[in-house]
Amino acid sequence: MAVWGLDSKHLKRRVLAMLRWLLDPVRRTPVVVTTALLTLLLTVLVDNLFQPVDAAHAERSADASTSSASTVSVRQFPKAHHPSKSKSSSSSAAKKQTKVQKTDPDGSSTQPVDWLKPSQQVDYPDPAAHPGISLEVSLQDQRVYVRDGSQLLYTMYASTGMDDSTPRGSFRIQAERGDHFYNPNEGIGARYYTSFLNHGVFLFHSVPTDPSGSYIKEEADLLGIRPSSHGCIRLTVPDALWIMKSVPTGTPVLVN
Repeated sequence: MAVWGLDSKHLKRRVLAMLRWLLDPVRRTPVVVTTALLTLLLTVLVDNLFQPVDAAHAERSADASTSSASTVSVRQFPKAHHPSKSKSSSSSAAKKQTKVQKTDPDGSSTQPVDWLKPSQQVDYPDPAAHPGISLEVSLQDQRVYVRDGSQLLYTMYASTGMDDSTPRGSFRIQAERGDHFYNPNEGIGARYYTSFLNHGVFLFHSVPTDPSGSYIKEEADLLGIRPSSHGCIRLTVPDALWIMKSVPTGTPVLVN
């Protein structure tokens, strides 16, 4: 039998020779190596052709992203932040809060002091019922404590002298007292004064008044917060009135 002009023996020899060639790794190596080299060469060429385009595209994309981010930033934050202003605002808010909120001696928070009303919503003590009555002025607390021995009878808001100008020590209520006074040297006056030192020099009295006799609100609002007088002890209007009318001459006064 002949196939493509070859007899069967010759065909068998050709097929066997081809099989040996295909199965022989030594003969196959040049073909594999050549194929691998061609594939690598094509890969490098393709890489070099398309990489510049991709890099340019990436650079344009990055620029676009930066521009977009900058636009959003400007849109969201149109004004610069000024720490000094913020600090000032915070300081103002803190001052306002300090002015509005005060603390009683027991540590509880209270409403702003109404210096036209008594410090406490209880009756003033009757000195006749408390023979050991005394007035204790606390420079630290900015309070006046009405005591009978160790018993606390009443607590008053107060403002003492600036720059530690209220004398410290043990004194007594003196005879000098009255409905009102005005000090032209200081440009202020007050109502319901009672002397406790130097016979009319150092006094318990109301929050201050101006030359026309009107209360000075800016000064009065400091009551119970910090020292603000020239040495006297400022009180709410009713508290000053009670001391002037009810506290006997000779009552002990302790300033500490």
